[in-house]
Amino acid sequence: MSTKKIVLIILIVLIVLIGLSYWMGRQVSKFAFSPAPSTSLSDDSWLNLNPSAYVPEYNEMMPLNILSNKDANSMQNMSMKIRRAKDDRRISGLIIQPFGASLSLATLHELGLAIQDFKTSGKPVIAFGDMMTQGDYLLATYADEIYMEPSASAGLILTGSSANTLFYKELFDKIGIKMHIIQAGEFKGAGEPYSQTSYSEGTRSNIEEMLLDRFNLIISEIAERRDLTVDDVKAVYNNRRDFILSAAQAQELRLIDYAKSQKQMYAEHSINPEHIVGISSYAPRQISLHGDKVAVLFLEGNIATMSGGFNQSIISQDKVKLALKDIKEDPSIKAVVLRINSPGGSALESELIYQELLDLKSEKPILVSMGGVAASGGYYISCAADHIMADPGTITGSIGVIMMLPETTELGHKLGLRSQTIGFGKFSGAITPFEPYSSDLLASLKRNSIGTYDEFKSRVMTARQISPDRINSIAEGRIYSAEDAMAVNLVDDLGYLDDAIALAAEMAGISEYQVQYLPRKISFFEAIKDMDFLSMQMKNLLGDRWWDFEAKIAEKLETIPLNEWLYLMPYMVE
Repeated sequence: MSTKKIVLIILIVLIVLIGLSYWMGRQVSKFAFSPAPSTSLSDDSWLNLNPSAYVPEYNEMMPLNILSNKDANSMQNMSMKIRRAKDDRRISGLIIQPFGASLSLATLHELGLAIQDFKTSGKPVIAFGDMMTQGDYLLATYADEIYMEPSASAGLILTGSSANTLFYKELFDKIGIKMHIIQAGEFKGAGEPYSQTSYSEGTRSNIEEMLLDRFNLIISEIAERRDLTVDDVKAVYNNRRDFILSAAQAQELRLIDYAKSQKQMYAEHSINPEHIVGISSYAPRQISLHGDKVAVLFLEGNIATMSGGFNQSIISQDKVKLALKDIKEDPSIKAVVLRINSPGGSALESELIYQELLDLKSEKPILVSMGGVAASGGYYISCAADHIMADPGTITGSIGVIMMLPETTELGHKLGLRSQTIGFGKFSGAITPFEPYSSDLLASLKRNSIGTYDEFKSRVMTARQISPDRINSIAEGRIYSAEDAMAVNLVDDLGYLDDAIALAAEMAGISEYQVQYLPRKISFFEAIKDMDFLSMQMKNLLGDRWWDFEAKIAEKLETIPLNEWLYLMPYMVE
């Protein structure tokens, strides 16, 4: 059979599947997306908080209850369920049992506050781990007691605080790619991985300062929750002999309470394993919203223009505009909290979102609650708020701008390609990657970067009442821990999401209110309809050359936002 016929058959099958999906969506819409039916629970049930992998702060998708009564975990969803379980007579206690959970410090704090609220019921909270990462352990420290599998193959890994960056310059040199970095901000290190082989001194010192603050915060929180001294915990991190601590070692260091198996833990607390309900399956009583409300709008992910429909990991003007429309059309919403968790992204999209938020601020008070990261573009959009509150574990700042412009002349020569442009006008054909860029173009872009950077600084100066003679000592791409950000007036105070909601209500002059979470959740079938499903599947089926190293390099380049001004903090921080 010819390739053309195979492709045609695949296209027909995909079109039929999409048609069936839409039809099915219409047929099941009346019952598929209602709240999950309450799981049948015994009066001696235990709620199991068992996050794994990455946990978002909010889930924009409705659960597909036609297949299961489970819904996707998120910080907001899990916190809500833990708090509701406090007054659920069927729930006797809470088990914390994470496994390889990827949780920001801000997410851990929100879950921890919910756990502390649960404890006010007098119900026990216990934790169990076998191979615990640092994130798993930090969540477990909110329990009354921590159990750990005594097997030699189990263990506890406490790693501290770090930031890792891959540097591509030597690879690019080998394959013939030269990356031009145009930036404004001395410490704006987003382009360094593509133009250098290591951090610049300024970037390194700035990251080290932020990481040290973060390290000290982790140590102090463990010490407080485990009734240890800061020196005790610091010694565990800095002086221990082994990378993986056994249960016996962890118990000796008082990091855990018992080196016992899960079965022993169940027996000691009279827990029937068949009466344990996972948090994703637990369906507490639904509460209807009425009266005055405070809206909490979760903005999580990179800032970029939305393309291809629904994407939970993107913050775009279109997504924000839709959510703000819901807010404006609901007179019962008296104030808005923006929960921002973003390293930034597109400078233009950040400005467009900023303008949308300013428009809302003219009608209702806006307060920002910063999540794990609210930096660069994430900080830019925060400047539209009346008040900025950072979680103690927030990373913020990174006020600067960058553009990355790849030049692939040498790569073209290696591949046997030659490029020649004919045009009229000083900058005609100016950005042609297979030809060297002119000095006039690079100089012009440098001037543009200064203008874009000045706009960023002006937004900060206006929002934070920072004078022109001070702004450069605060900006220049520097990143800050929450405490340091407050010291330089980039944030107003430190607090958690509940604190932000309470302050927003106070700013609106209301004392009795309920909380409405946004963006509005969409169904699975709505998401499929919004996505360019056909082209995505064709790319997956026909275009994934996983064996081709050069193709993978090209794929990596495609993920770099090029030829666009960026407000972006590039570091992955543990």
